[in-house]
Amino acid sequence: MKQLIKILFIVYILTTSSAIISAEEISPAFMPESEDKEVVYVDKKTGEERSRLSISLRKISRDDRIIYQISSRGKGDYDKYEDVTWETSSEMEEKQNLLYTLQSTTVIKEKTGQVSVMHKRRFDYNRKKIFCSLLDADGNIIEEKILPLKGLTTDSATMTYVLKTYIARRNEKKYRDFYLLSDKEKLYRVTIKEIGTETLDLPSGKVESIKLRLIPNLGILTGMIGSLIPPTYVWYIDEPPCEWLQYQGLETGIGSTHIRAYLN
Repeated sequence: MKQLIKILFIVYILTTSSAIISAEEISPAFMPESEDKEVVYVDKKTGEERSRLSISLRKISRDDRIIYQISSRGKGDYDKYEDVTWETSSEMEEKQNLLYTLQSTTVIKEKTGQVSVMHKRRFDYNRKKIFCSLLDADGNIIEEKILPLKGLTTDSATMTYVLKTYIARRNEKKYRDFYLLSDKEKLYRVTIKEIGTETLDLPSGKVESIKLRLIPNLGILTGMIGSLIPPTYVWYIDEPPCEWLQYQGLETGIGSTHIRAYLN
């Protein structure tokens, strides 16, 4: 009897410890310690595959700060570029249960491997500015732009992660708006609107999700341009850690291809 009690006690300790470790792997901002995934991009009009993107995320500690590093590599058609590869490296900092984008660099390469252009973005929260630069193959600056940092701002490389907290707390007023820096270096204030639940048929199987619309504020042109561009939607699992599943909208900004991007 004592031996049985001892065994049951050991099993209880191991099970409890495993549950604690599992819980600790997800941060207050619903971030994992690490993950690797692939995203497929499809032309919404033709249904043809445009590209594939492999994404790798790792959590590190730097000066007692919690940092997430994202590395991604895409191959196919991207924006106005055809049959190219592009590599993006980004960093986010987790604090106060939110994710703050720190920097992002995208290098677009031709089929030969020759660099075509490089996009760099740096988010300076002390100066409340976003520094953007476009460089040529030799590293010469083609264009520079400085944009105001008005609030929590994300870009295409970090958006699906940054929005996790917003999706989980979307019923709270302060989690309904954020700022998005498009790949064309345009800054928009975006409002999140819940559409409802939907079952997605993904390569991994059927998944229950929450569908949300992202509505950009285009200023005085909102009514005019808004009616001419397709709406933007995102789908997430509606429970922590609120995994992103699918995106539908413009690929890089106004004038780009209307796409559907989904988790493979």
